[in-house]
Amino acid sequence: MSKYLTFKNLGWLFTAFVAFMLGVGGVSKIIGTEEMVGNFTYMNLSDYLIMVGLLEVIGVGLLINPKTSLYGSVLIGAIMTAAVCMHLSLGFPGIMTPIVLGVAGFAGYQLRESF
Repeated sequence: MSKYLTFKNLGWLFTAFVAFMLGVGGVSKIIGTEEMVGNFTYMNLSDYLIMVGLLEVIGVGLLINPKTSLYGSVLIGAIMTAAVCMHLSLGFPGIMTPIVLGVAGFAGYQLRESF
């Protein structure tokens, strides 16, 4: 059992969590679900909906691939930093989700590559 409890496996667990969360969010932005269109319209960013969705999906793809995972973690961190800034500027209370996703993406990369 202890052979499965490694830092590298924990890094893959973080990566899977981030990939699922941002993958679903990115795809829902690309296909234009009602909730995402409403959120981006409220923030006056409806022109950038598909671009943000594509960047999230690209970041997830880069993070999953071991050769490009550094670039994926940096891209995901940048996207989540922008999400936190946007939420704070509009007075949204929900900033913990983008913070956790950004930190988990970078921690997943570090745990997979360092140990």
